Amino acid sequence: MDREEIEKLIEETARKERARRGGLSVDSARKVLNVLFLACAAVGLVLYFALPDRHLVGICVIGAGMFLKIVEFFLRFLF
Repeated sequence: MDREEIEKLIEETARKERARRGGLSVDSARKVLNVLFLACAAVGLVLYFALPDRHLVGICVIGAGMFLKIVEFFLRFLF
């Protein structure tokens, strides 16, 4: 067996173990975080342009969405 085959076996075993345990999987958590990110981005843009005298509100909502995206990024590469 070469290294690639061993890594594929390890990934497959880990995926099966996560599926067997049930509960909230990393993939479903990533999907939820992505939906929340998109919602924050859309709402933030609307607020930014709808409230011209208070751009900070829109920027804060977009920043919260970016934080969610960063969390999703780390979930994708660490788990």
